[in-house]
Amino acid sequence: MKITRVINNNTVVVVSNKKELVLMGAGIGFQKRPGDQVEIKRIEKVFQIRDRFLQKYEQIYSHIESGIFPIVEQIQKYAQKELECVLSPQFVFALADHIAFAVERQKNKELMPNLMLQEIKLLYNREYRIGEYGRRLVEKEMQIKLPDDEAGYIALHIVNSRTGDTSVDVNNVLVLTNGILKILEADMGIGCREDDFEYNRFLAHLKFLARRIFTGEQIRLGIIEDLYPRLLERDPRLVQVLGKIKKFIFETFDYELSDEEAVYLAIHILRLKG
Repeated sequence: MKITRVINNNTVVVVSNKKELVLMGAGIGFQKRPGDQVEIKRIEKVFQIRDRFLQKYEQIYSHIESGIFPIVEQIQKYAQKELECVLSPQFVFALADHIAFAVERQKNKELMPNLMLQEIKLLYNREYRIGEYGRRLVEKEMQIKLPDDEAGYIALHIVNSRTGDTSVDVNNVLVLTNGILKILEADMGIGCREDDFEYNRFLAHLKFLARRIFTGEQIRLGIIEDLYPRLLERDPRLVQVLGKIKKFIFETFDYELSDEEAVYLAIHILRLKG
């Protein structure tokens, strides 16, 4: 295989079987030029990147020290084992890019708070625990202390990279959940209860609600005409609360929440209220 571009001493681009590949390995690009043959024995990793992403990844390689990639690959391997899933090929590049900037920010004492950290812990607890593993691994290998916020950011990369998962953008899920929880806390005094079964069941429902909202899926309940009014009668605050939730969802996501969805929300809210 002949080298078409040298990105750095440890990364080159080649063309094989009409496909552009990124090859990584210690010294694989050292003193090499386009047209030189690749030293096969130096190849440690091979990545095939779609053409429209190649320039972006070349830019990523240019500012990331090579030691970050083995860390990310270890996080990827651990996540796939714990979650029994496959993460997309782009996960390595995206997380390596994030970690490189996180380390740089920390050295420069430039903080970037994760405003959704609490929601990430609650909604994506398994991914957050893996994020904690990743944060500790970076600290150990890079000899730098990172804030808890970074565990949340790593968790988001994992959630967004799960292949075969039809879930929508996790950031929208977090915005939706955070908005509804704030309304419930302000109007009904229902606060965060991490160890409460009903609270966690409600959070799970909100994730499925988000999926339906962002994919346009609708649910249908045959008993809506009788059930909805009876639920509203059980707590006079429900009318106002559900009205606020519907308004929030419409103004934020341009989605009209159906009465069927409102019924499910009412049931969960009443269970939370006890």
